[in-house]
Amino acid sequence: MNNPTLKDANILIVDDQQANIDILEGLLEFQGFTNIKTVTDPREVVPLFKSFDPDLILLDLTMPHLTGFEVMQQLKALVPEETFMPILVLTADISIETKQQALAGGASDFLSKPFDLVEVGLRIRNLLYTSYLVNQLENQNAILEEKVKERTINLEKANKELDKANKELSVLDQAKLDFLQLISHEIRTPLNGILGFTDLLRSEIQSAELQEYLDYLESSAKRLETFSYKALKITELRTKKFNLKIEQVSLNDLFNTAHKFLLDKIEASNINIIFQKDESFDELVCDWDLVKICFECIIDNAVKYSPPGGDVIVKTSMLGEAIVCEFFDSGSGFSENALENLFRLFGLGDEHIDQNTGLNLALVKLIMEVHNGEIEIINNLPKGSIVRLIFNARTP
Repeated sequence: MNNPTLKDANILIVDDQQANIDILEGLLEFQGFTNIKTVTDPREVVPLFKSFDPDLILLDLTMPHLTGFEVMQQLKALVPEETFMPILVLTADISIETKQQALAGGASDFLSKPFDLVEVGLRIRNLLYTSYLVNQLENQNAILEEKVKERTINLEKANKELDKANKELSVLDQAKLDFLQLISHEIRTPLNGILGFTDLLRSEIQSAELQEYLDYLESSAKRLETFSYKALKITELRTKKFNLKIEQVSLNDLFNTAHKFLLDKIEASNINIIFQKDESFDELVCDWDLVKICFECIIDNAVKYSPPGGDVIVKTSMLGEAIVCEFFDSGSGFSENALENLFRLFGLGDEHIDQNTGLNLALVKLIMEVHNGEIEIINNLPKGSIVRLIFNARTP
């Protein structure tokens, strides 16, 4: 029954007394119900139930051939357990035992004869409305189940497409790593020859102009050598093809080594490098070669983006049991777009992240990950940025 007016409900009246049927049928017709079936022989209820499919049954209990209790027992086999089939029992037997037996047998409501027609009308309406609400709920559940099935199918399809895309990305990522490894190995051999012959030519050539060309050639070759070295390190870290050498390292030595390595750039940019070390400790448990790369990459970036005469501060401190190394520059900071792409290989924001096409910070992040550490980068308003390396107490 799906009509909220309830007037189209199928109502079946079962009573061996035709007079009672006439009264009930007249009441229902007066209230506007049109789909009414009646039967005086309870043995006809089951076939009529199958053909008529009633929304409500008005049932007498005391009848020849079959009692109302037996009729309800027969109907139980026809009505699915989860389906609400309203039955209003009408009987002259007003005993408590009869009421309890009727309600236990499947009756939804109970009225004693002689009955008040107004009350009968109200109870019929209430039962039909309850049945309507139950049907609506079942319909909604069916719709929800269908939607869940549909969403599940769509989700499975989306997951398959995502899995396919992930596999394609994995293939592309592996191709990128293979490419880095290839060019790293292939570039280093001819570079050694170029740098060697550059030194040889420098001792033979006297022309200041040609010496300047040699300086540029050497600078370009060293930059390419740095790129190939970093590309190889990234490949090793991404593919886990490396041996981590953990030892106690002096923070002073790390800073001094990085400072010496970058001294020409520092002096050319007239940058002041300031080391503010927490004197309560000096040692860091890490892989010297890898963390040295972190210091060199970050200080190199800081020098590059700080204005001439600016300051680059390297500061160490303790945060709980963690050791924190912070690098402050006095440049213009990172754009929002650049901040979102800092750790992507070859990732570019509004501007180049560094002169090595996005390798420096990606490499630093990989190094911190193998040390179970973290890297944080924020803009240091109103000017500059802060790169923070956090080495946790839990060693790799």
